[in-house]
Amino acid sequence: MTESNTLTQSTVPNSDVDRVVIRPAIASDVRAIKDLVDPFARDAVMLPKSLTDLYESVRDFMVIEVGGEIAGMGALHVLWEDLAEIRTLAVHPDHQGKGFGKQVTIKLMEEAERLEVGRVFALTYQEKFFKSLGFRVVDKQLLPKKIWGDCIHCKKFPMCDEIAVVYDFRPYPEGPIGPPPELPQVIDLKVLVPGLGEKKE
Repeated sequence: MTESNTLTQSTVPNSDVDRVVIRPAIASDVRAIKDLVDPFARDAVMLPKSLTDLYESVRDFMVIEVGGEIAGMGALHVLWEDLAEIRTLAVHPDHQGKGFGKQVTIKLMEEAERLEVGRVFALTYQEKFFKSLGFRVVDKQLLPKKIWGDCIHCKKFPMCDEIAVVYDFRPYPEGPIGPPPELPQVIDLKVLVPGLGEKKE
């Protein structure tokens, strides 16, 4: 990813009240992050997160701060030597449509590149958004098994309707995404979810 500015022209502030900063999260941001997560989790568009979960993963997060208030966030969670996931990506409804989600995602991708993680994926309902950043859609069955451990907390489990998207910083062969095939890290979703993909009468 190329270096990006924190602010696009459309979001340049008119005053200190409107000042926008995208920065790594700190522990004191966690309660504000949870306040943003909870409504999305209630609507089943994001996995619920406890305060414990968020404190333990605070170093994964970038936050969008507008006028000193947390307006959005996203996390980069490293799963393997060469694989990371973008997760818990959201912008408060009052601040949507300003490009903040794309800016924080670019920052997360820059962090993945800094860590020399070659491949980043996400589970999402926003296919168009991720495609605009160069991601491609892949079969969810190719994802590493450990990511499904959080799914039991989702209201839609086991009938997940999110799509999987992947961004490759360098070429990869076709096949399972993540740890080497000799490690039992790839799950067959059709075994986990009987009837997945079958047409309903």
